[in-house]
Amino acid sequence: MSMKKNFLKYVIPSMIASLVTGIYTSIDGLFVGRSVGDAGIASISIAWPLAAIILAIGTGIGMGGAVNMSNHMGAEEKREAGKALGNTFTLMLIASAVLTVFILICAKPILRFLGAEGQVLEFAYGYVRVLGMGSVLQVLGAGVTPLLRNQNKAWIAMVLMMTNFVMDTVLSGVFVLVLGYGVTGAALATLIGQFIALVPSLFILFKKENRVPISNYYLKRKTVQNILKIAASPFALSLLPALTIAMINWRAFAYGGTVALAAYAVVSYMLSVGQLLLQGVCDGSQPLISFYHGANNAHSVKQLKRWTYYTSITTGIVITIGIIALRNVIPTWFNVSAETAGVLLFAFPLCALSLPFYAFSRSTSAYFYAIKKARRASIMVYCEALIVLPICIFILPMFLKLNGVWTALTVVQVILSLGAIVFLKWHKSWTHFLSHPTENV
Repeated sequence: MSMKKNFLKYVIPSMIASLVTGIYTSIDGLFVGRSVGDAGIASISIAWPLAAIILAIGTGIGMGGAVNMSNHMGAEEKREAGKALGNTFTLMLIASAVLTVFILICAKPILRFLGAEGQVLEFAYGYVRVLGMGSVLQVLGAGVTPLLRNQNKAWIAMVLMMTNFVMDTVLSGVFVLVLGYGVTGAALATLIGQFIALVPSLFILFKKENRVPISNYYLKRKTVQNILKIAASPFALSLLPALTIAMINWRAFAYGGTVALAAYAVVSYMLSVGQLLLQGVCDGSQPLISFYHGANNAHSVKQLKRWTYYTSITTGIVITIGIIALRNVIPTWFNVSAETAGVLLFAFPLCALSLPFYAFSRSTSAYFYAIKKARRASIMVYCEALIVLPICIFILPMFLKLNGVWTALTVVQVILSLGAIVFLKWHKSWTHFLSHPTENV
């Protein structure tokens, strides 16, 4: 099989699976908006950062284990790959238990801190409480997907994600629209859908030919360190959209009240579809880049990296055009008020322009953690969360008011793209130095 066909074999199902994930995260808002209205949409938006922590931890641990497995397989170190698989599952189970306790104890105070009050607080807490009680399903559900891809089962991972999507959609419609369970029903539908998709995933991963000795599930310090070192970047990449939502919610409410809060909830649903689709490109290319990096095949790594950038940036441009073209239609899907729809006319173009730059910055982060340069990937991701985004979201609205809130998303990605270019040039120069030491003497 040619390199390009192999690339498409991994990337296309990953993109489809991520697209389905993005759509199904919007399903809750779509049904709740039609059943409960602006307050229901706002409550899910407020609650989403807490829900995203659960998924981000599962994704981070799963990707950390998957990258290490691929590198060990590329280097023909099957025993070490087995340790990575076993320790990954143990870490996910421990994380699930901790998360359940954390959510049940801390959810309500955190939601108040994020700005929820009254009916919005009641709805948001009901949503998060259900998801917290099913943390194990969410952590394992998010974590097994990269493990399946790294066992050459990308299409199976896609089919299982689509199964999850179909079940969640059907059950959300029944629980929210028919039975009137509101946001709690949406959360319950999410857990049931994840359970139905998780069972066959575990069956595949634990088939006889894939099993590893029980001793591989005992945590080993070096193996855990290697997993968590890689996990830091994909964890932050998964959590960052939720942190962005929390910060934007805070500033949107300050400059536009509940209307702006509901408007950004709709914007975030659309952006999450685009962002997850772009992340699907990066996640799909990761197993191949990690494998060839472990095999010391620099030419193949370079080729795969180039295709990843071309595919993600082109996809980002297409999605941006689509969102802008449909900015009059999308509000009707969520049954928002006329005032909220008016705000969205300006919000959609300003926010959607971030996606091509997001594609570039995310491709760079994914490339670095795929080749086990986790520190560089983490610097990019955590600088965005802790420095660039807070500064932009604080300063720009002071001059542009509510439009500054929307503009901040694009400005952040432009800054990160410039930083990514610097990192890539630095990496290229350093790699050349190591490969040709005599030229530098």
